[in-house]
This record gives sequence, structure tokens and C-alpha cells, in this order.
Amino acid sequence: MIAGVVVVGLGLAGDAAVRERVALADFGPAAMARAEAWFVAGPTYNQDACFSVGGGYSGTDWAGVLGGCHRPSYRADCSGFVSMAWGLSVSYATPRGGGGRDLGDVTRVVERGALVMGDALVRDGEHVRLFERWVDRERGRYLAYDFGSTPVKHRVYVWGGPGELDYTPVRYLGVA
Repeated sequence: MIAGVVVVGLGLAGDAAVRERVALADFGPAAMARAEAWFVAGPTYNQDACFSVGGGYSGTDWAGVLGGCHRPSYRADCSGFVSMAWGLSVSYATPRGGGGRDLGDVTRVVERGALVMGDALVRDGEHVRLFERWVDRERGRYLAYDFGSTPVKHRVYVWGGPGELDYTPVRYLGVA
């Protein structure tokens, strides 16, 4: 750690090591501000499109490095949304078994009770959601951003509630 900044080196297929710098005190609020910008912009869910608030839509480049979309544009799906909110250089995929580059490469599992603003909730191979805060920790109610379909949602969810996936809480590796 240098001057309150964590530096994480991430090797990407076909790309030199990427350095992601995250100021610890600013990570959660910055992630929420970026998520809110997409929420307001209202992109349409599309795994084959890249989106940026200032630039609109562009096609994915599946022949390029990981994820087909690169900062400032991100894939218009759940994992692209979380990659964007975290300020990553590319759109990572939702974690899945069998290898390949995905959010599992840049996260670590945390306990449910340790969730903080900017963490994510992952269901391997299916979905990822951006955690904002607990509304009622004892009852498992939390506020999160979710881009599993159009539009981006920002609402209260219930951990383990009807229709909810069995999520694993994760934290971006650049956050102590």
C-alpha cells in the first residue's frame, strides 16, 4: 500500500499486466456513483454490446482482450455493470467453472456479515449483483444494484428470499 492506495497487478490473456489502483476510502462511494450513472442512463441489457454513459453503444470486440469491451465502455450485462462500477479496465465475465478470465480472478470471498459498500454478490455461472448497504441485517434485507435484465435496478432485496439465487459475497482484490 502506498499513500492509501492499493495496487493490484492483473495479468490478462493477450495483454500485459494491468495495474488497477483503488483508494480504500473512496472505493465504495466511487463504485456507487458509477452505478448510479448507469442507472440514470438506462442502458438496455445486451451481452453483445458495449455501453458508456458518454458514448452510448458500440459492438463487442471478442477477438480482443478479455470481455470484448474496454474502459470507458463496458458490456451491457451484469458482470459488465460490476466491472464498470469497480472501474476495471475491461469487462470481466460472471465467475464460472472451467477456467477463463472472470470476476473470480479479481475477487476474494468474504463473510456475509462483512459486506461493505461496493462488494458484489455472485452466483457462479449465472449472475452478479452490486451490494450497497444493509437495510435490515438481521432480516437479510439489503440495497443493491442489479442489471440482470432491462432496466438496471436499484432496490431492496432479501437474502435467501423467494426467487433469490444462492449468492456468495465477494470483494474486489484492490480493497483491503
